[in-house]
Amino acid sequence: MTDNVLVQLRRNVSATSWGFSIQGGQEHGTCVFIQKVKPKGIADRSGLRAGDGLEQIGHTPTQYLRHDQAKMEIIRAGNELDLYVRRNAVNIESSGNVLTPVNAYVVEDSTDYRGYTNPNVQSRSFRILQDSLQYSEMQEGRVEMTASPPYW
Repeated sequence: MTDNVLVQLRRNVSATSWGFSIQGGQEHGTCVFIQKVKPKGIADRSGLRAGDGLEQIGHTPTQYLRHDQAKMEIIRAGNELDLYVRRNAVNIESSGNVLTPVNAYVVEDSTDYRGYTNPNVQSRSFRILQDSLQYSEMQEGRVEMTASPPYW
């Protein structure tokens, strides 16, 4: 039987490693799980184990996350990482790290829906680019270049 538990990891500086590595993800057809735990590292001292399946990273469910998305969620957590794990979700054999999933997720059709996008909001990088090119918006909604062209 597998248990679901909350593992809370804390560190003082982000330069310190969490002490674990993950494997799996939607593109691999398996759950995201803990591949290795560094002995005496933060993850080991907090009770994380190799073979634990990640159910949630913070408030984000991992069921449909790709490997790179799971890594980004861990990075985004900063210095306070809460992992909801399913104990012994994956059997990790010592010879060659051959993986045998214990439980698989139900695969549902995904959607391309990304949510509402506000057309009046500009990204920070776009604003920086706009400022560096010295564009100004006119009241009529036109965009006019206010800087004189460079002379080479």
